[in-house]
Amino acid sequence: MNTPSAPPSPAALLREADARMAQALDNFFQRSRSSIQDIAFRALATQATASDIETGQTCLDWLDAYPEALSTAFADQFRSHLARPETFTRHRAGHPSELQLVDDHTLKRRLAEEMAAAYMTEILRAEMLLLFGRLEAVQRAALEDPDQNHADLYGPLPVVRALSRALDALRIDPTCGTVLIQCVRAPLLETLKHTYTALSQFLGTADIPDLPAQHAARRPPPGRSGAGADAGQDVLSHIRAVATRGGENGPADGASPTGLFQAAAPRSLSDSLADWHPFPPGIPAAHAEAPTRVLRQLQQDSRLAGAAAFDLAVLDAVAGLFDFILDDPGVSPHYRAEIAQLQIPVLRIALVSPDFFSDDQHPARRLIDLVGLFSRRFPEGDSTDAAALGQIRAAFPAILHDVDHPAEACAQAHDALAAWLAGENARAQAGLAPQVTRLEHIERQELGMQLALENLSDLAERYPAPESVLRRLEAAWVPHMASLYVAESGEGPDWRAACLTLQSLFLSLQPPANEAARETRLQSIPAINTALRHGLLAQGAEPAQLKDFFSAITATQERWIRPETGQRDAAVNTAAPRRVSQAHIEARARQLPDAQEGDPALQTARQVLEGDWVDFDPPYDGHATARVAWVGARGHLLLCDSEARQGFPLDCERLASEIRAGRARVPEQSLTRKAMLRLKMLLAAGSR
Repeated sequence: MNTPSAPPSPAALLREADARMAQALDNFFQRSRSSIQDIAFRALATQATASDIETGQTCLDWLDAYPEALSTAFADQFRSHLARPETFTRHRAGHPSELQLVDDHTLKRRLAEEMAAAYMTEILRAEMLLLFGRLEAVQRAALEDPDQNHADLYGPLPVVRALSRALDALRIDPTCGTVLIQCVRAPLLETLKHTYTALSQFLGTADIPDLPAQHAARRPPPGRSGAGADAGQDVLSHIRAVATRGGENGPADGASPTGLFQAAAPRSLSDSLADWHPFPPGIPAAHAEAPTRVLRQLQQDSRLAGAAAFDLAVLDAVAGLFDFILDDPGVSPHYRAEIAQLQIPVLRIALVSPDFFSDDQHPARRLIDLVGLFSRRFPEGDSTDAAALGQIRAAFPAILHDVDHPAEACAQAHDALAAWLAGENARAQAGLAPQVTRLEHIERQELGMQLALENLSDLAERYPAPESVLRRLEAAWVPHMASLYVAESGEGPDWRAACLTLQSLFLSLQPPANEAARETRLQSIPAINTALRHGLLAQGAEPAQLKDFFSAITATQERWIRPETGQRDAAVNTAAPRRVSQAHIEARARQLPDAQEGDPALQTARQVLEGDWVDFDPPYDGHATARVAWVGARGHLLLCDSEARQGFPLDCERLASEIRAGRARVPEQSLTRKAMLRLKMLLAAGSR
């Protein structure tokens, strides 16, 4: 009678997670070699000076001839980092005991490291928060030292620095190493994205909960908000310019960022707000269909006479911002009325903290954006509308009454609403769990097949093998490896053993260099063939399939064991790297397809996050608007209605085609970013 095996301990889970992270890096250059070469060719074609050609040749030679050495050094340095994280911690702290001067090569390398890590961190934020939350939960269950956060070990920055140290350990020219770091950015991003997702799924099967508080408070990647942040900076610059002109022509703002000083300090607008209420007495603004524009009324108040120019410019900008927010047709009337109550508190915040305009992660802006999300998520007339409005109405009074700390009150209200929303989303997601599980299974199958094919393709390029053997490997062993990837939720122990078996098989097909190598190889063949047989039998291979598979392999092995047995099949390649010339670089770059990053529709589709909304016209699968309930690592999406009663799958390619055809659009998800962009355009038009 078979007894079920005991689940792995938390400490064992952490060790296995370490092994899987290192495994992904231990195959990185073999799997990603073609894409890295394409990136290098594109870069060289645009700046092909003599020194660039020489550097490019060195990079391409390493990629052609020594991908295993690059990957092994990469993984070894990462394992060293896992074993001695304090070394990285001291380096990251940036507090050397004495001032150090660095040469240009070292400075360029550090800049390349920081830029690559920052780029990947922005895009991978959602995957990182999910994985790192689960890692912290496992670490907590393992009773490990809480001061050493295991999650920090896996981030893009330590990974990139491990790569940089590996290139130095291989004594690669510093300039060439910096170029390699720049060229691997996109492929390494994909590797980390798939690895983070697979590790999250693996840890998720261990019945150790993640940290819901982190997910509730997660932020969108900063890269998505770049346009809004730039618009906010432009609005702030406009405010300062207006204040400067006002200081030159009238009462000066001694406390404003202009730095102008006048003997008679102007009256602070903050003082004038002391007796202002969110709404004039007698107006039930919280329930009005057309909320009162309190800030526009404030601009007409006689008490503003003599106010600082900077304060008046801030008032005008905040009033304009709320004009656009309260006119937004995407916000339903009840939620619009709730947002209107924030006019005076937000003005108080902007007067003392002008970075409200330039920082789209400011607590007040995050709160307004969250209420806008509530309007979409819990539309008026929906069964959950009353409960959502009740949460907002319970959270807002603290903001309205705490005139001394409005920003802190906004942050507390945001956190309370975000926690409630996380609970609602969790309940809604439960109904979609079967569809999510099915899509995750599909993604694991696809990724397992892709990685297995990449392993096979790399070995076939570097180790000559007969076409008949490659065909049989692709038909028989690749599906087996894909099934292992699915069963282990990633690159688990059996997957790693299968990779080693495949590599050993290719080596067994190569004629040995000497008699000692020949004897060693002869002794390895039975174990290789046994592993292959067990793997295929586990997949349900028929006897005829096994006979056909091993006949092709054995025939090839016997040709170097007993050369007299017959003619060797034609090899797929000769595995001989070639030096590149400038003409070759230009020709290769012209042959490469246009980068997909140049497709704005595809870029938009790939940037959607869980919780984003997509509008369809005409409706898609019966939905005029849908919420993104799940985002896969390979571009699969699951969309649903506001209550998650219905879910329908979509992928990024299909969504991109709908966007190109004008049948779908991903609206700006942030009310304040959208309003800031419109305010910037209004101010620019008024200054002409």
